[in-house]
Amino acid sequence: MKRRPPALILAFTMMITASSHGGSLDSEHHIDLPFNQYSALNLLAKWQVSSTELPAYVETNNDNLFGTDNNENSVRDDYEKALLNAYQKPEYVVMGLLSTYVWQRLLQLNVNTNTVTTNKEAIALLVNSMSINHCYYLLQQVDQDLMSPVLVYFNTQQRLDAKKQAEHKLLTLIGNQQNKIEFPSEPCSVFANLIHSEPIQQYIEVNSSI
Repeated sequence: MKRRPPALILAFTMMITASSHGGSLDSEHHIDLPFNQYSALNLLAKWQVSSTELPAYVETNNDNLFGTDNNENSVRDDYEKALLNAYQKPEYVVMGLLSTYVWQRLLQLNVNTNTVTTNKEAIALLVNSMSINHCYYLLQQVDQDLMSPVLVYFNTQQRLDAKKQAEHKLLTLIGNQQNKIEFPSEPCSVFANLIHSEPIQQYIEVNSSI
């Protein structure tokens, strides 16, 4: 784990949110993903995510902050469809789905400040959000054609504003404890941590038994 001084946190945020610009292709650079194609396909089956699981008509509800989830798999339908259309690799689909766990909490925090109540929770959510952005930034240095799903999920001004306001609330809650913030040396490891998190494991277990 590498600790960053508090003064660099905002600069770090600005750097990784610029990931949509991509970077030069470096064929010698390799980034390990937290799961392979086989395990990703198994996760998608357990999560019941496929084009056949989507509703016949996917409603794009941009007026609602959380959108529509008619197939009730905890993923906004239009975002789920966009992931399936955009990515050939099932690993990338799984990463996009896992990201929703973090991004939904940001939207929920913007609506209800009790979503995050402790300094520890605030740090964990902020680190996860920034690590996701940084992971996609690094992947885009290897694959210029890779689309980051950040702007697909936060696809309206309302959702973008909610994300920014939630991150500001997290920084306010963390306050002078920013020196406790540690970012992983391998940002893509955030997805391995998310797949083993209790809420996601519980959801997959329940879904698999249906």
